[in-house]
Amino acid sequence: MPRLASLTVAVLLTAASAVAGCGGKTKHDIYMEGLKIEGDAERGVCKLHFGDGQMMQALSGDRLQDCLRATDDALELYDKAAEMGLEDADFKKVHARAKDRKAKLEGMLSQVRSMERDQKPPTM
Repeated sequence: MPRLASLTVAVLLTAASAVAGCGGKTKHDIYMEGLKIEGDAERGVCKLHFGDGQMMQALSGDRLQDCLRATDDALELYDKAAEMGLEDADFKKVHARAKDRKAKLEGMLSQVRSMERDQKPPTM
């Protein structure tokens, strides 16, 4: 019986140190934080807006940069959750989608920045 008690204590200590090492957050908590950042970004900086009376969406490099930053923040949390062992199928889809979004945003940002530079009048 003492051996079972010491084994139980060892398991509890290991679990406690794993949780303490992550600031008390589980891999699911971290995943949820990433989802919140992504959701806030989709409703905020990543949401495309139509200008007054315009039929096209207005994009700016600054807005895309903010969206990319939020996507990076969420992706960082997803990477951390994956490192902690989160392997759920929905998580894997979300993680892959965030990686794809980041790549697309980087391409869009590069293109928009190039167009913004070309539109600026020459300085004297």
